[in-house]
Amino acid sequence: MTRLLHTLRPDEICSSVYEIDYERLRRAGYRALVFDIDNTLGEWGCSRISEDVQALLHRLEAAGFAVGFLSNDSGEDRLLLKAQLGTWPVVWRAGKPRTHGYEQLITLLRSSPAQTVMIGDQLFTDIWGAKRAGLYAILVAPVSPPSDSVWAKLRRPLERLLLKLFSRENPPHDHPDNR
Repeated sequence: MTRLLHTLRPDEICSSVYEIDYERLRRAGYRALVFDIDNTLGEWGCSRISEDVQALLHRLEAAGFAVGFLSNDSGEDRLLLKAQLGTWPVVWRAGKPRTHGYEQLITLLRSSPAQTVMIGDQLFTDIWGAKRAGLYAILVAPVSPPSDSVWAKLRRPLERLLLKLFSRENPPHDHPDNR
């Protein structure tokens, strides 16, 4: 049970993608950033991402990060979003928390698990899969909890319970400055 809890525990928790210290991650040797889309960069099922998110992604790329996206959605009805993501690699139908999608995207980003950070809003998909794949995992608060899928809404109370349990323990030990 302890191993399962370890793979569910994020390495960092931030209020949003804008609050992450990307420069610290770069100094710690991370070179690739993998973002969940739904409720991480936009509300669940969003047909587009905001100009602010686009600007952040371009700044991260200009700073030397490889940027990619991992989604359990099919992406079939999200043509504008696909156009906005442009040439950045996206793995749709990723099957998170299974590791295949992470591995596929890491290859597309020409990275390695040790140099890759996953950023997402759900413990049981984004974080669990990332930790199982050997990535550094950052949990962010969902952009719009009311827009969550039915399954995510059902998991949120258990996530809150686990986060409370984690907060009683020592802070995450895998902070990049401690590596």
